[in-house]
Amino acid sequence: MNSFLDKEFIYAIIGATQKKDKYGYKVLMDLRQKGYNAVPINPKYEEIDGLKCYPSLLDLDDRPDVVVVVTPPEVSLKIVDECDNLNLDKIWFQPGASDEEVIKACQDKMINKMADICIMQATE
Repeated sequence: MNSFLDKEFIYAIIGATQKKDKYGYKVLMDLRQKGYNAVPINPKYEEIDGLKCYPSLLDLDDRPDVVVVVTPPEVSLKIVDECDNLNLDKIWFQPGASDEEVIKACQDKMINKMADICIMQATE
């Protein structure tokens, strides 16, 4: 887990949202409050709480070190492919964001993954 947690890292939060009751918002804000460089990714928003929100990983100004996924598994599977294409090798799936197919895709593509562990708990 330590290889995923470093305050020097850039964290791309896929599924970030303006909806304060959703985990896409809670994860983004929790990491930022703890001093992590978390960047929101969601094509539906231009900004979230004053933070520039990027439509996709391709649009980021800086390459992320860890991609944190807060999406349903069918969306997560597409993110695994996108990470593979961009040579991003660390994905953290929030609980509910992965399934057997998603985990197998990570293994097949040799992508390091964390799954079924909430990043907010891991950073306490």
